[in-house]
Amino acid sequence: MPDSLPVRLNDDRLHDIQTRASFEATDSFPILLHNGDAPVHVHLHLDDELSRVASIPANNHFVDADSTRQVSVEVEPGSRPVEGQLKIVTGHGAKTDYVAVSIVEPEDREDAVDVDATLADPVSDDDGDDEDADGGFGLPDLSLGGNAPVAALGVFALAVAAGSATLSNSVAVLVGALAVLGSVAAAGYLLVR
Repeated sequence: MPDSLPVRLNDDRLHDIQTRASFEATDSFPILLHNGDAPVHVHLHLDDELSRVASIPANNHFVDADSTRQVSVEVEPGSRPVEGQLKIVTGHGAKTDYVAVSIVEPEDREDAVDVDATLADPVSDDDGDDEDADGGFGLPDLSLGGNAPVAALGVFALAVAAGSATLSNSVAVLVGALAVLGSVAAAGYLLVR
């Protein structure tokens, strides 16, 4: 479902209107008036059905040449489904076009999760143990979960740094190994935090 209703003006000839025949929205939406090479006056009007649930802040709009103007259609919450006509007039009545507009209920998505007021309730421990709900006795959760590959790379980096420092008698390599050790320790802290 498109987020905005595009309307092309003055593309083929003066006062020409090109838009889709129908438009469907679930909420407020913008009308994008894309104008061609001549300035134009545009009048937008919602029929009686749409006017009951939606409004346009101003009906008359001037759109300069080679520019785009956005006009918002505000839809009242909870006022669905409704079908009606949007009337588009250019050049003080020189050309008129209509778009069938449907304001519909949002579709239920398969990946949507129903949330109710019980989600806000704190989890209580009913068995009387002093143990936290996560079983950690107040200690941080040290499981790596999806961070296991990162932890494995950290262990590998430590092994390479320790091997390099052991095999080399260079102070620079020892300092580099200590820097790797500090970096891996900081990353490990951030992983389990």
